[in-house]
Amino acid sequence: MEIMKELSKEDIKELKEVWSKIKSGTAKSVEDRQNAVLFWNRIAGTKFKKSTGCGACLSSVYNGLKDLYNEFY
Repeated sequence: MEIMKELSKEDIKELKEVWSKIKSGTAKSVEDRQNAVLFWNRIAGTKFKKSTGCGACLSSVYNGLKDLYNEFY
């Protein structure tokens, strides 16, 4: 996993909101997918394009957020 920054209470709250929109493995909308990618970029220090269609990139975002969600909730 990428080097993570320490999450603030606001980040943890945002994590819950972002995860609720992608937890099925498919984002409900393009905007939800982009928000997940941008959130992951911010907390993990990655530089994925918000419009990425790269399966490995999206898998990294999904699995990283899943691990964090399981850690905090």
